[in-house]
Amino acid sequence: MEKEVISSRQFTIITFLLSIGTAILIIPSTIASSSKQDAWIAASIGVVFSLLVVKLFLTLGNQTPTLNFIEANEKIFGRFFGKITVIGFLSLTLFSGGELLYFIGIFMKTEVMPETPTLAFALLFSIIIMYAAYLGLETFARSAEILFPMFILIFIFFVVCITPQIKFENIQPIMEVSKTSLFYSIIRFMSVFSFSLVMLLMIYPASVNVQQSSKKGFYIGTILGGIVLVTLITLSLLVLGAANTASRTFPSYALAQRISIGNFLQRIEIIMAFMWITSIFIRTFMYFYTTVVGIAQIMKLKDHRPLILPMGIIMVGLSQIVHPDIVHSDNYNSEIWPIYSFVFTILLPILLLIVAVIRNRKSQGNSTEMGHADSNQGQMTDAGNAVFNQGNQTKPDNTDSNQGNQTKPVNTDSDQDNQANDTNTGATQDNQAKPATMDSKQDNQTNNANTDSTQDNQVKPDNTISNQDNQEKTDNPVSTQDTQDKSATTNSNQVIQSEAGNATSKQDDQATPDKTSSDKKNLE
Repeated sequence: MEKEVISSRQFTIITFLLSIGTAILIIPSTIASSSKQDAWIAASIGVVFSLLVVKLFLTLGNQTPTLNFIEANEKIFGRFFGKITVIGFLSLTLFSGGELLYFIGIFMKTEVMPETPTLAFALLFSIIIMYAAYLGLETFARSAEILFPMFILIFIFFVVCITPQIKFENIQPIMEVSKTSLFYSIIRFMSVFSFSLVMLLMIYPASVNVQQSSKKGFYIGTILGGIVLVTLITLSLLVLGAANTASRTFPSYALAQRISIGNFLQRIEIIMAFMWITSIFIRTFMYFYTTVVGIAQIMKLKDHRPLILPMGIIMVGLSQIVHPDIVHSDNYNSEIWPIYSFVFTILLPILLLIVAVIRNRKSQGNSTEMGHADSNQGQMTDAGNAVFNQGNQTKPDNTDSNQGNQTKPVNTDSDQDNQANDTNTGATQDNQAKPATMDSKQDNQTNNANTDSTQDNQVKPDNTISNQDNQEKTDNPVSTQDTQDKSATTNSNQVIQSEAGNATSKQDDQATPDKTSSDKKNLE
């Protein structure tokens, strides 16, 4: 199946509507029951702390930029432990999707159509969700982009119409609630508002075209969603009061029923219900899409579409058994849901991030050590080559000379050799002026000089002399034990022989001592 990509603007809209979700229906009564008239303060603090949750999700998403949340589990934890965490996470998404269908059914049955069974609403709504999942993520993002302006217009109209009924004494006195109750209210608000944003890791950053803009969109969508919820909670407290808000199942809908402008514009709460249906549609789709795609990836299926129908039927069945009544639903959302969601939406991403950072540091350390080892080896190799090259430059042909020196522990005087080398300068210049000298070959029939042997004579005139000296000294090993007078006589003979020997090439120098003496006789 081809990879689907959405724009950063569409991602921002999805973030905004997903963060609202069911909170627009149930969160006012949930936190008003514990923090009373200070519920708006708890909601405001919860929005600020939710930005830290968003930062956690962004950091985790950047660790695996090409993978979704399900694939990141298997890559970071390994195949075995990754599948275990994925199964636990998918149990949360499947159960939550069924619960949202329950909310749709119970809301429509309680407030709009009392004679219609909840199964009918859950089934009709699940068909829309399954069809959206079949069309894919891009189609869903475009539909959210269309629903977004409608949501904003209805919300603004709702706020303007309900403002005349505000009573500020309903939120007085401020900060009367205890710190413990305020803390519990913040946790409950965040569990409904920001914990579910982990679903966005299924599309961020792998399915977003511009990651840098999507980071800002994540924050912007979360902040806008928080502003909408804080406004609804504050309006519920200002119009209905803390006690009336806590006793209502859906206080936002009751708030819309209070709208009355000139006894003409009344009973428009069903239009307000469009906002809640829109936000619940976005969240239910994300739960269902995460479940279907996650199961397909666990089973190594290339396409998740064959799983849409069976998983949709299972989700409809869960909606009928997840809560026996509304009291059980309220207790679950206030006591069990914060802990259950915290484990898989906050604790699991934290563990994933810690393991990913440790593994990245280890891999970087290993690569750094390998790089240092290669560089050190390269430096040692370069140093060895430099020494080797320097030796070749200073002593290109000293092998025979060293062998001769090893056979003669007592060498002749170096100053006499230097004098002999000085006398050879003229002969060397004669060799440079006459390129057509005798060839290094034995036949002596070729008149053209070998350019390579001439260049060798130009570069190493001294080494030729030293090689000839070593050769003649090899012929006369007894001379090493003579006195200095005999050494001087030998050196003078070497000078005369070296003047004649410069006409020969490097190959003649490397020849045997007998061949060198025969060549010298021919020259004389």
